[in-house]
Amino acid sequence: MNKTFCKMPFIGMQTTHRGNRLCCASTKIINNDPESFWKSNYLKDVRHKMIRGDTVEECNVCYTNENRNQISLRQHYNNLFKNIDEQEYPQYFDLDFSNLCNLQCIMCGPSRSSQWAKELGQKQITPISIGTINNVLMMSTDITHINIQGGEPSIMPEFEYFFEKLIEKDIAKNITVDCISNLTNINNKFYQLLESFKSVNLNVSIDSYGSHNDYIRYPSNFNSIEKNLIKLAEKNVQTNLQITVQTLSMFNFYDFLKWISKIYNIFQTKGKKLGFNIYFVHSPEILDIVYAPNSLKKDFVEQIKKFRLENTIKFDTKFNLSLMNLEKNFLIQHKTEKNKNILEYIDVLDHRRTIKITDYIPNFYNYF
Repeated sequence: MNKTFCKMPFIGMQTTHRGNRLCCASTKIINNDPESFWKSNYLKDVRHKMIRGDTVEECNVCYTNENRNQISLRQHYNNLFKNIDEQEYPQYFDLDFSNLCNLQCIMCGPSRSSQWAKELGQKQITPISIGTINNVLMMSTDITHINIQGGEPSIMPEFEYFFEKLIEKDIAKNITVDCISNLTNINNKFYQLLESFKSVNLNVSIDSYGSHNDYIRYPSNFNSIEKNLIKLAEKNVQTNLQITVQTLSMFNFYDFLKWISKIYNIFQTKGKKLGFNIYFVHSPEILDIVYAPNSLKKDFVEQIKKFRLENTIKFDTKFNLSLMNLEKNFLIQHKTEKNKNILEYIDVLDHRRTIKITDYIPNFYNYF
């Protein structure tokens, strides 16, 4: 397999309230109906390029990640779908039905969060049309996997409608669901509908420990999220921590890893497995860890080393490899620091939200 080939355009696509694209990492969005996108000359051209080993411009995020020794979505999809062959219609849908959300995460924006839109004085909720959802349902004959995200999917009525229709069509039982949630609430109806599916992977977005996470995923409450996470050990879902590493999550990474160990042990005592997915924030660029101050980079690596030396817990292989790669390869990445830009960004954000970063991350200015 060549270094540009990705299984995703051959077996699936992303449909959002903004349009359709190859996947969530693709930089090109086409505003047509899902079926037209799936049968388009554009998608055929992308497939031909990948078969030939040509680069695809809108896939640069994956190429960049791989050059940094980070796991890319291309690699993830090739592994996940290695035994799946092409059919008439997509077997995988990545679905983003609305920007409805109750958080204003620092790395997000109005197209993904209605609270961000409200803060910036823009139109708050921009849901997908029922017609587009019905178009996806019409193409659902071959679906085996769906990924749902947002916004916060657990509070979107559009996903409840979609699930009910899949259940009515008697195909939900054949489908594996991956759901990304901030877990600030547990919507009972949403989770009851998920019980009708073949299996469910719930990917919980948590990036740091305590008040640090509350700032990154403002205005969440870490203690409430922890309680909801522990409740999931009692539910029939596979729970994974969806960790996005960025500059602001580097400050107390040791404490975060220790907390992960605690939750991991709780799940084990319940006879449940806790999984892990590690990704990296590249937008806004100033939050990318390669632009962090050198002193923070060194401290970050030391935190990982300390944790790995102290702990005998053996997490899953993927997570252990991710930690090892961060420890071994992180310091050799040299980039121009953008300290001034991130300081300006934080100042504007704090002023608009009438908060202070030092109330959440007390030692923030020690590194800037």
